[in-house]
Amino acid sequence: MNVFTAMNELLKRPDDALSRATERPPSRSVALLAGAIGCYVLYGAAAGLFQGGSTVAIAVLKVPLIIVGTLVLCVPSFYIFTALAGIDYTPRTFATAIAGFCGVAGLILLALMPIVWLFSVSTISLGFVVWLHVLTWMAALVFARQFLIRSARSASAAIGLWLVLVFLVSLQMTTYVRPVLWRSAGEPIFAREKMSFFTHLHDVGSWKP
Repeated sequence: MNVFTAMNELLKRPDDALSRATERPPSRSVALLAGAIGCYVLYGAAAGLFQGGSTVAIAVLKVPLIIVGTLVLCVPSFYIFTALAGIDYTPRTFATAIAGFCGVAGLILLALMPIVWLFSVSTISLGFVVWLHVLTWMAALVFARQFLIRSARSASAAIGLWLVLVFLVSLQMTTYVRPVLWRSAGEPIFAREKMSFFTHLHDVGSWKP
């Protein structure tokens, strides 16, 4: 199954994607992940236009790194949380659930990309733009949550708790790989100083060009 077909089915017929998970080859999950990463790359390009120049390339690299890195760190906890809630995923249905979650999140970010582009090229407030990205990521998680609930057919509390964990880890991952949206002259591509996301958000809110 090619990437476009897999993403289109996920968008229009998510229940079909889940109901036939055990009949589909593993390449389908790979196609969904590839489509999701493509969406993250496009979103990163729009986000990087806030500063423009080389920052576009940095954001194209780091936005997928943040999201994929977050999910890699959180996948073990998803398996444990859902198993304790009584969900018995097979390896193939588990892969479909994670790949579908990534795909839905990517589609939401892609849908919101024109809005992100507009604010990226028309405002000088880094704090405002950062919180815009936080809100778009929250929207992506809310919609992607519905796919996970479909895949589990229950355990909404466990999934909700896991999504809070994903959100918090994504904030710290963003802090860990900073800078993403603005890089001062001579500043390294990856910051070396340890910092919590609370401090990072505070610093961003008080930043002035």
